[in-house]
Amino acid sequence: MVKKAATVKAKVSIHDVAREAGVALSTVSNALSGKDNVKESTRKKVQEAADRLGYRVSFVARSLRMQRTFTLGVLLADVSNPSSPDFLRGVEDLADRESCSLLVCNTDGLLDKQIAHMRVLLDRRVDGLVLLSQYCDPPLVRELLNSGTPFVLLQRRSRQHVDDYVGADNHEGITAAIEHLVSFGHKRIGFIRGPTESTTADERLEAYRLAVERLKLDDDPTLVIQGNYQVDGGYRAGREFLSMDKRPTAILAANDMSAIGVMNAASEAGVSIPGDLSLIGLDDIELASYAPINLTTIALQRRDMGTAAATLLMDRIRKKRKKAKQVLFPMKLVVRGSTGPVPVKKKLK
Repeated sequence: MVKKAATVKAKVSIHDVAREAGVALSTVSNALSGKDNVKESTRKKVQEAADRLGYRVSFVARSLRMQRTFTLGVLLADVSNPSSPDFLRGVEDLADRESCSLLVCNTDGLLDKQIAHMRVLLDRRVDGLVLLSQYCDPPLVRELLNSGTPFVLLQRRSRQHVDDYVGADNHEGITAAIEHLVSFGHKRIGFIRGPTESTTADERLEAYRLAVERLKLDDDPTLVIQGNYQVDGGYRAGREFLSMDKRPTAILAANDMSAIGVMNAASEAGVSIPGDLSLIGLDDIELASYAPINLTTIALQRRDMGTAAATLLMDRIRKKRKKAKQVLFPMKLVVRGSTGPVPVKKKLK
């Protein structure tokens, strides 16, 4: 018995989609490539026709035709930081709508590693770069940024150049936190700053100092301790604060991970929060809301900020503007259980 040969299904072409949707070939091309010169109703009709026929856009053909790879490079300073995924999700939200893929690189906050990753991404001809908390002023970095590939800075701006940038209103957030502590009677407030190379950390420190001056708080320089945005840095700073003869009654940490480090130091020293020490973080990571931590913190709109950064980048890729644009998101104080009144000194009998 002779078996019949299997019928080979003909490959669906863009011409088939055009006939099925009843539109011009160019309309199909524009609709499926995400161009904004197609009405939404037409785009939907074309997509439905493509879905019915099982048509899939040829990535290679589209890339050759449009001289793009439809790939965005994202550099993260610390992929293990709980705040990083939210920024990344925001970038991905926009990338999905634009039919772009992401290449994500972790730099560990190291300049050499960042430069190596940037070179790889540029060699792969990504359409653009999102730099989350990365170095942006060193000569080698600047040379790569000026190579012609569009980029946007997220959460760390340049000190020497004006670039597309998305960040938060750090002055607003830090000021709200200090005023909250002052409302409880705190005047000696410690501050754990972020890395010295970070402009965002600089802005938070400046906001702290301005608030201390304006509200006539204790301006003892030992109340500012260097941190690193990580638990270990917060722990070391916490131990230093708690070992002072005149220790602060409250601590404001430059991020939530540092604040959690302070909690560890306080627990080890038998210091209760907020009974003996009030504490505020910054980021509002999910962990901050968990009952054992219950951290008062300054919330960042991380996902929205990631989307905004990707939107600026796509505008730059499409050459919609020439001037650099900077976007600042408001911050909000989220009050939980780690802040309270200044501890009352016990009188000797």
